[in-house]
Amino acid sequence: MKNILHILFDSHSILGKLLCGLIYCLVYDYIFKNFIHYNFYYMGIDYIEMNPLQYFLWLVLSIVPFLSYKGVEEISSFFVFFLYIFVYIPFIHTLFVISGMETFTTCCYALVMFAFFVVYFKTGTNWCIFKNLALRPSISLKAIEIITFLLTAIFIIARRDSLHFVNIFTQSDLMYEFRAENAESIEGLGLINYVKGWLYGAFYPFLLVCYIKQKKRIGSISILFCYILLFMADMQKLTFFTPFFMIAFYFLIRIREKAFSHKMHAIIIYFIITVSIILFTLKDNTLGFIIGSMFFLRTTCVAGWLSQFYLHFFVDNPYTYYSHINIVNAFTGAYPYNVPLGVAVSYGNQNANANFFLTDGLAAGGIIGIIIIGIIFFILLHFMNAISYRYKKTDLLIVFLPTLSYILNTSLFTTMLSNGLLALVLLLISSESPLNDMKTEETVTIKSGTANEKESQE
Repeated sequence: MKNILHILFDSHSILGKLLCGLIYCLVYDYIFKNFIHYNFYYMGIDYIEMNPLQYFLWLVLSIVPFLSYKGVEEISSFFVFFLYIFVYIPFIHTLFVISGMETFTTCCYALVMFAFFVVYFKTGTNWCIFKNLALRPSISLKAIEIITFLLTAIFIIARRDSLHFVNIFTQSDLMYEFRAENAESIEGLGLINYVKGWLYGAFYPFLLVCYIKQKKRIGSISILFCYILLFMADMQKLTFFTPFFMIAFYFLIRIREKAFSHKMHAIIIYFIITVSIILFTLKDNTLGFIIGSMFFLRTTCVAGWLSQFYLHFFVDNPYTYYSHINIVNAFTGAYPYNVPLGVAVSYGNQNANANFFLTDGLAAGGIIGIIIIGIIFFILLHFMNAISYRYKKTDLLIVFLPTLSYILNTSLFTTMLSNGLLALVLLLISSESPLNDMKTEETVTIKSGTANEKESQE
């Protein structure tokens, strides 16, 4: 029995990964055809039946990159795994079921994405293009706490007139009403929006894990309260639930840390498969259909139908050439649409914000855009591995959870600049905190703008 479980769940088992990937792909295709397309075809969602050869090619392209996965060996592995199941598989599937796609175009997109994910899964296993990086002098935890307090105070003062609290379970209509009002009220408060993103994606998760690790209950509760303040301003359910997910995930990992690194993929994939089957069987029940729609449309299949929107839209409309990024458009003024990119692409009045392969890749320049953003992300993965050497891997997984939630659904540049990834990178590269878990290995220490190699000390 143990041998069977080892084969099914261990990240070093080729057969286990093959089964995981195959079952997930089969279930994904079935759900997309019989739930997403069946119920929401009016939105412009296609499903063209694949012939046996196309189906086989889709499975090969979808599964083969996953065979290079060796577990969560570095922080890059964590990001790549979730991008694989929530971005890569849906995108490759879209290429085979979308209408009007030329064979040559399908092959180009599929092969480029295939090559990137094979390389991404190998990132951090045996090599890194950067040496381990650290910034000196370090920033103390006390200094980070002071900066966090000041940023929180600035945010509260700036948004004091738009802070509301609602019960997210019983007052959803009021929550959406406040969300719309608050969205209008933040126009002209660009810097404050950046502050909100830095707090949500960098300072709060960093301090929360520090406090949990130090067993500082008051500090942990204060971060929970701060997240609630952010929720009172943006009325996003994700903001409210994020700290609770982080705490639960932290203690869940601590139960079996080593086992989790090598079994996470199977646990998550089989969990999604199980939930998908249960929700599909309940589709004829009103509540079951609502929950299923939220789960499939907003989680497992969202990248699939959004990929169709973007592929269809940019057949006849101009690429943005990165002018959808505010700072680029400020210099070029070349943004070709009078509404945000997600609104321009979407069905009806939706805002089809999507993953960076669609926004920073396909929308920016088609296949060339995907190649450019794919290379940028490749460099970013290696950089994150280089700065994370001082930290315990399981701690980093928790700290990066808010970043992961954004990187699956927004532009990479938005994630870095507006949602805290850049701020979090700066914290990790320069902090002196309880998360610091120094290892003796070759390091590049950056001092006053110069890089000097030295041996780091325990």
